[in-house]
Amino acid sequence: MKKNLFVITGTMVLSLMALVLFSSCNESKQTKEEVSVEVTGTDTVTNFTVYTYEEKNVALSEANRRLDEMNRQIEEWKADAEAKAGEMSADAKAASDKAIADLERKRDEFKAEVEKMENSTQDNWDDVKRDINSKYEDARDDLKRGWKNLKENVKETVDEAEEAIQ
Repeated sequence: MKKNLFVITGTMVLSLMALVLFSSCNESKQTKEEVSVEVTGTDTVTNFTVYTYEEKNVALSEANRRLDEMNRQIEEWKADAEAKAGEMSADAKAASDKAIADLERKRDEFKAEVEKMENSTQDNWDDVKRDINSKYEDARDDLKRGWKNLKENVKETVDEAEEAIQ
């Protein structure tokens, strides 16, 4: 009887230890996942003025990467607007089209600065990187505003549709 009690107690202690160990491993895994989400969710800001002329290729690579992001975002918004065109009022559709055209214009201005950067020399580097940084900030800010306006237009359209149904 004593032997059985010892075996049962030992088994319970080992089970408890395994449970504690398993729980602590699971908690650290959750912590790592939370940290990973925070890190991947951060938005990095590009500042072209920090690049030296010797880092021109790195700056160009970053500028082209940002240009690709802008193109992708604008294309997504165009596709969204086209998909929702039937649900939008004429005014909302016109506002959406105008907003996209404005974003494309800002993107094109940034693209022109990227082309200037490609052809820049050491003599005009400081002016070029200042100009491209300014155009990038303008385009980035307009894209953020454009996203906000697009969401507001969609909400406005949904609200109008709900009012019409009632």
